[in-house]
Amino acid sequence: MRALILGFTLLLAACGFQPMYAPPGGGAAIGPVAVAQIDGKAGHVLKTELDRLLGVEAGAGGEPMQLEITLLESVTPLGIRVDESATRAELRLIANYILTPPNNGQVMRGSVISVVTYEIPTAAFGEITSQDDARERAAETMAQRVRAELALRMAQARGR
Repeated sequence: MRALILGFTLLLAACGFQPMYAPPGGGAAIGPVAVAQIDGKAGHVLKTELDRLLGVEAGAGGEPMQLEITLLESVTPLGIRVDESATRAELRLIANYILTPPNNGQVMRGSVISVVTYEIPTAAFGEITSQDDARERAAETMAQRVRAELALRMAQARGR
């Protein structure tokens, strides 16, 4: 059994595997990132999550990169009742981002999409609550996707 594990470890080391979230020699994969204010309810949740995931730590050396995000939101009704009111809806968030490193480094631009669906209850104000919950879920998912995309793009840039 030990020989099998050792064999797999040697094969893995020989294939050129490099972890995406930790550059060679250690350190953060992305580095400190200062996130600019994002408009709207979803923007507030997105900024809070990104600050948590990419935030500048107190005492971290170096100037942080600047991340600016423009958030677009659309709601599309899906299911239709007999009275032509919607029973379900799709909320789509599109984040266009610009990551600017300090010292006039290479600027990264891109976009990330997050789509969630939600049920529209018949109760009064139910749609507002359902939509706010969907908006929050979409923004939290988007923060994870932005972090993953930035880590991937920075890993690719290091490999060049």
